[in-house]
Amino acid sequence: MANVCRMSILGRVRCWVLFCVWVFGGVAGSETVWHDARTLTVEGQGWEKVDAPFQRLPSHARGRVPDSVWGLSRSSAGLVVRFLTRAERIDVRWDLTEASLAMPHMPATGVSGIDLYARDPGNKAWRFVQNGRPTGQSNNLASFRVARDPILREFLLYLPLYNGVSRLEVGVDSAVELMPATFKRGTERRPVVVYGTSIVQGGCASRPGMAYPAILGRMLDRSVINLGFSGAGRMESGVVEVVAELDPAIFVIDCLWNLSGEKPEEIRRRVHELIAILRRHHPTTPIVLVGQSEIHPERHPTAGTSTQEAVVREWVRRGDRRLRVVPGIGLLGGDGEGTVDGVHPNDLGMQRQAEVMAPMLSRWIP
Repeated sequence: MANVCRMSILGRVRCWVLFCVWVFGGVAGSETVWHDARTLTVEGQGWEKVDAPFQRLPSHARGRVPDSVWGLSRSSAGLVVRFLTRAERIDVRWDLTEASLAMPHMPATGVSGIDLYARDPGNKAWRFVQNGRPTGQSNNLASFRVARDPILREFLLYLPLYNGVSRLEVGVDSAVELMPATFKRGTERRPVVVYGTSIVQGGCASRPGMAYPAILGRMLDRSVINLGFSGAGRMESGVVEVVAELDPAIFVIDCLWNLSGEKPEEIRRRVHELIAILRRHHPTTPIVLVGQSEIHPERHPTAGTSTQEAVVREWVRRGDRRLRVVPGIGLLGGDGEGTVDGVHPNDLGMQRQAEVMAPMLSRWIP
């Protein structure tokens, strides 16, 4: 009887040890090894020479673009870290450049949080894993449990939309490898550049992976450079000259909401000038201009949309066959449920806009 009791106690202890190993992620002596995210693959950053690790515009753009655009370029919207690992647990810690975590109409998870996606090994589709919720400007920590897999899995880690990142580290168990992931199926394919307003930047998605440029990236399986500048996507020539330094597969221009207060002749001038600058640097690259999204179908086309489309028709008549427009109608659906405030898309609106645009872009991208 004593032997039975002793074995029972030993068995219970053994089960408790195994349980602790499972919960805390490894064998005795294992530890989390932290990797600077810059040693992995950072996508969505069009220039190498930047003033901060996760800034969107190059150093030489300072003084060439309006101060409002330069300031917003320090937000990490659209930047994503791509990596490979077999880890069952992935930890992420990050520091932010700004203390304000949220906005009245946009949650902290979108403004200052992070998102993890994993590629399904079977159908190669991207699946949301979990988001990381910020708690302060410094020492934010998120821990993600992912499915055990004998092969290396590919992950995307999306950065905050309306805050900047000063430090970003990815941690895995010391017994597990973590490595950069090259864009294997798109290494030879150029990215998509999207230039525009707060809607492009991601307002007001609940988390970074739900901004419509991010959704487009997963749908098209391409890297996307997000050049959305909240309230400041106004087609100024200085900004367009900087955008034209990039060499993408396609330019997507979604600026009309920030030109709403301008007279038609000013909108016409800016659209003409934008096309002329891009054509001077990229004679054959497709350019897609997006119409003004409205939740009220009867308001389509808006005056800005009509003016922009008239300019595009003039260029097409002159022989430019690589200019396209996306009508504003239908981008947010017809039920009025696609926005937070009547203008900025919620997650539903972002998904709808991406679903309208993805098949069009896939036909126009060479």
